[in-house]
Amino acid sequence: MTGILIDTSAWMEIFCGSPWGQRALARLENQSPQAISVLTLYELQYRLEHLYGEKKTATLLDTVVANTEVLPVDSRIAVDAGRIKAGQKREGSSIGAVDCLILATARAYRLKILTGDRHFAGFDETITV
Repeated sequence: MTGILIDTSAWMEIFCGSPWGQRALARLENQSPQAISVLTLYELQYRLEHLYGEKKTATLLDTVVANTEVLPVDSRIAVDAGRIKAGQKREGSSIGAVDCLILATARAYRLKILTGDRHFAGFDETITV
């Protein structure tokens, strides 16, 4: 699979209608396939519900799921994420576990990550808008 893995930060900007979100949408045009990690659903649920409440959040997540492929975390991704975390910790990075799992998912499926999250800066898989 080649395509794009859309990170939580990109979705949040898209849903907020920010200029960065508009650039992210433009970047997604003609990109196929478009996917998200199942962990992005987790992050979106709590972040969006805090901002918009349950009903609007459900509608937004329905839109995400209808327009992307939701990728699971399996044992291969979990082990690779652990390796990423260990290597980043040795380098003094504060990248979190969820971001390591998302990066490992991108690598497993040969996807680029569309993100504004600074923790992904410097990785070959990252597309920052």
